[in-house]
Amino acid sequence: MWVAMLLLAGLALLGFGTYEVMVQHRLQREGIRVRGLVVRHHTDGSRIDGGPVYFAVVEFVDARGSRHTFQARSSGVKGFPVGCGVPVRYFPEAPKDARIDLLRRRIAEVAALLAGGTLFTAIGIWMLATGR
Repeated sequence: MWVAMLLLAGLALLGFGTYEVMVQHRLQREGIRVRGLVVRHHTDGSRIDGGPVYFAVVEFVDARGSRHTFQARSSGVKGFPVGCGVPVRYFPEAPKDARIDLLRRRIAEVAALLAGGTLFTAIGIWMLATGR
């Protein structure tokens, strides 16, 4: 049972990581870059130590003059105080899928998914191979 759960979780994370790589690549090629503004922080869940997890909520205006708001996909607001300007990339046909366009955040979002997926999958395979 545990082996199946580990393998399923690992493969799911690898799938989400792969999807995020494809979205990020497409955003770099086809996305429109604009300046966004951190308008608030959304609190969601809690860390292992019991503290809250914060996500920056960013507002931007698209090329047509419409306002859009999105929540950053990764947590942490260090460096993103309310009122802070951030680079944003979005697809003209889907502005709700906008992302904060900072290299370190793009890498961190993808690396966390792929590393977690690789770890869970490797542990599951190891458990299968050793008969645990």
